[in-house]
Amino acid sequence: MIFDFNNDWLFCRQDGEPKTVTLPHDAMLEEPRQKNCHNGKDCGYFPGGKYSYEKHFAVPQEYPEQKVSILFEGVYQNAVVYLNGEPVAKHRYGYTEFTADITGKVRKGENFLRVTVDNSLEPNCRWYTGSGIYRPVHLMVKPKDGVRPVKIRTVSIAPAVVEVQTETEHAAVEIWDGAQCVAKGAPGVIEIPQAKLWDAEHPNLYTCVIKTENDEESVPFGIRTLTWSAKTGLCVNGNTVKLRGGCIHHDNGILGACGFADAEERRIRIMKKAGYNAVRCAHNPASRALLDACDRLGMYVMDEAFDGWYTPKTYHDYSRIFESAWREDLSAMIQKDYNHPSVVLYSIGNEVTETACEQGVQTAEQMTALAHTLDNTRPVTAGINVLLNVYNQKGIGVYKETESYKPEPLPPKKQEEKKKESGSAFFNMVMQHLGPLMFYMSKGKKGDAACRAVAEKLDILGLNYAASRYEEDCLTYPNRIMVGSETIIGELPYNWEQVKKHPAVIGDFAWAAIDYLGEAGIGQMIPQDTPGLPIAAGSGAIDLTGNITAEAYFQQTVWGLRKSPYLGVRPLIWSHKKMTGSAWRMTNAVESWTWPGCEGQKATVEVYSDAPLVALYCNNRLIGKKKPKKYRAIFKAAYCPGTLRAVALDADGNAIGQAELKTAGEEIKILLSPEKTVIHADGQELCFIPITLTDANGIWKPAKEARLSIHMDGPAQLQALGNAATQTTETYTDNTHSTWLGRALAVVRAGTKPGTAHITITAEGYAPQSVEIRIV
Repeated sequence: MIFDFNNDWLFCRQDGEPKTVTLPHDAMLEEPRQKNCHNGKDCGYFPGGKYSYEKHFAVPQEYPEQKVSILFEGVYQNAVVYLNGEPVAKHRYGYTEFTADITGKVRKGENFLRVTVDNSLEPNCRWYTGSGIYRPVHLMVKPKDGVRPVKIRTVSIAPAVVEVQTETEHAAVEIWDGAQCVAKGAPGVIEIPQAKLWDAEHPNLYTCVIKTENDEESVPFGIRTLTWSAKTGLCVNGNTVKLRGGCIHHDNGILGACGFADAEERRIRIMKKAGYNAVRCAHNPASRALLDACDRLGMYVMDEAFDGWYTPKTYHDYSRIFESAWREDLSAMIQKDYNHPSVVLYSIGNEVTETACEQGVQTAEQMTALAHTLDNTRPVTAGINVLLNVYNQKGIGVYKETESYKPEPLPPKKQEEKKKESGSAFFNMVMQHLGPLMFYMSKGKKGDAACRAVAEKLDILGLNYAASRYEEDCLTYPNRIMVGSETIIGELPYNWEQVKKHPAVIGDFAWAAIDYLGEAGIGQMIPQDTPGLPIAAGSGAIDLTGNITAEAYFQQTVWGLRKSPYLGVRPLIWSHKKMTGSAWRMTNAVESWTWPGCEGQKATVEVYSDAPLVALYCNNRLIGKKKPKKYRAIFKAAYCPGTLRAVALDADGNAIGQAELKTAGEEIKILLSPEKTVIHADGQELCFIPITLTDANGIWKPAKEARLSIHMDGPAQLQALGNAATQTTETYTDNTHSTWLGRALAVVRAGTKPGTAHITITAEGYAPQSVEIRIV
C-alpha cells in the first residue's frame, strides 16, 4: 500500500514562524530576493537557507509488524530524516529520490517525523534550485515478504514478449490493457498477443500486476525496443527516429521548483503541441511525474544525472561530494527510470570538462559501465562542450577554488564584487561575446583531440554547441554516433540538415525548450531600462507561463511540421528603447499587429517559411517579396492598423499558405481561459488560468498592461500568480501581479474538501472577470 503523505506538514525556516504547508513546497520561492546574495543571477537572486518540516501521524496496530518506509522524491538539499527523535535517513544530493526505511522503528499510535533541509551553503548550482521538500512524499507499507522491486524489459516485438524481473517468491503476473487482462503467467518471459507497441506517436501503455497471497503491486509499462548504430541511428521498434529535442530545467516557472504532476504534464503537453518529440532533462534527474507524463503523452527522454563531476562549477556544488555519492545517485536515477518506455538515453554529465583529461575519461568509463550493469537496454551519453574541453587542456576557464575549500558559508558579498566565471558559466560569457564564431572554434584537430578519448567510452557522443564536428567526424569515425545534446535555436537550419543527412547524428536538443528560473537574463531581449532584478533566463522557445513563442514556430518550420508561414512582429512599443542582446535568443517577435500610438513607425516583421518565396501585405497593399534565408524573411513595414498578411509562394508564384494578424478594436477586457473547470479535492491538482488583455473579440493587446488582483473563496488556494517577464520587482507568491505584454498566469491548487472555488480578477480600468472551478 502506498499512501499520499503530503498534507499537514509544519514548515519552519531558521528563526522563522512555523506554518502549515502541503507538499510539494518550495521554500526558496518565499525568500526575498537579494542583489548581493552569493547565488546571484544563477539562482535568480534567491538565497537559500535552513528549514525544517514536521509531521505527526498515527499508524494502526499492524503497521509496526510490516515493512514501512517513506519515499522522498526530491529534497533540496542535505536532508536528514528523524522519526520520533531518531535519525533514520540522510541524503545530500537534491535531485535524486531516497527512501527512509522505518521498519521496526515506527510505533503503534502517534509518531513524529522531522526533516531538516540545509540549502544555506551557496552558491551550489548554476540555475534556480528551489529549497525544501519540492517533490511529493509517500508512505509505503508492505508485508515483509511482499512484492519486491519489479523490472520490465521488452524482449521482442514480433511476437511481443516481455520479461518481468522480480525476486518475489510465489508471485503471479497479470498484464492488463486498460480493463482487460491480456496475459498471465509467472515472473519471467511472457508473450502478449496482438500487442500495441509504444513510441512517441503511439504511446500505448499496459499495466503489469504482480500478486502474492498478501501483496499486490501495479507497474505501468510500454512495449518497445531500442537499438542504435552509426548506420541506422537510433531505432525505436526497428524504425529510425530523429529526435526533435529541447532542453528543460526542473522548475515549473512561476511555481518554482514544486514538482506538481499537473505542472509536469502541462509542460510536456505544450512541448508536444510545439512540435518536440524529445526532451532533455538538464541537468539533473527528472521527476517521476514528468516521466509518467512522457509515457502517457509520447515524448522521448534523455535523463541526465549530473551537471558536473569532481571539478567545481560553483563553490559549494555537487563536486564536493561527487566521489562518495555518484554511484548511489546514478543508480537511483536508473532504477527510477527503468520501467519508463519514454526514457531512451541516459546522460552521465553536462559540460564535464574533466573528460579532457585521463582521470575524467576513466570516470566516464566507470559511470558508463555502472549504467550498463544496471540497464543494458539504453545507450549512455554525456553533453561534451568541445570548446570548453579545449580550454580545459590549456588551463583556461577552470574553477580554481578547490584546495582551500571549506564547507561553511562564504563571507558577505560586496556589492561591487565580480566573480571570475569558469566552466559552463565561462562558456556562457564567451558565447555572448563571440556568438556564431563558436561554431568554427569547435572544429579541427584541437577539438578532435579534446573529445576523442571520452567518445570511445560513451555509446553516443553528446555535443554541446559543436555541430561543426558532424561532417568531419562522420567520415573520420564511421562507427561514432552523435547527438546535438545542446544547441542554439537560430542554428537549427544547419543542424537539422546534418541530422537528416547523417544516420549517425540522431537528433538535436535546443537550448531551451521552455524558459526557466535562474541563469537570469542570459537570453532576454528587453529594454535595458526595465526595472527590477533578472529572474528568468529568457532563452525558452516556450515562455515562463507556457506560451509558445516565435522561436518554437521557427523550429516547426525547419522540422517541416508547418504548412502555413509564421508571421510575427517585434514589439513596437520598444522600438525606440535600447535593448539587451543575447546569443541565446534569435528574436522577440510576437503574433500581434496591435500597437496603438505607434502609427507610422517602422515595424520589424518576421516570416518563417520553407517556401521558395514569401510576400507581405498590409491592408492588401504589397510591402514586398523575399526569398527566406534559412527559413526566415525579415521585412520593414510602417505600422498601420488593419490586417498584416504573409503569403507563401511556390516556384511558380502560386499561393500555398498564408498567415495574418488583425489589429484589435478599441475595447479592452480581461480574458480568463481556465484550462480545467473541474479538479479533484486531493490537495495536489492544479488549474492553470491564462489571463490575456484583449478586445471584445478576443484579439490580444500586448501593448496594454494592468496590475491584476486575484480574489478567491471556496475550497482552493492560489498557488502562484505571475507573468513571463525575465526581469521584475514582483514575486509569484502575492495575490497581485502585473501583466507583461498583456499576459499573465494564475495557478489555483485544490484543497481537500469538495465545493466550488470562485475566482475573480480585478484591475483598475477593467471590468472584473470571474470563473468558477468545481472541486470534486
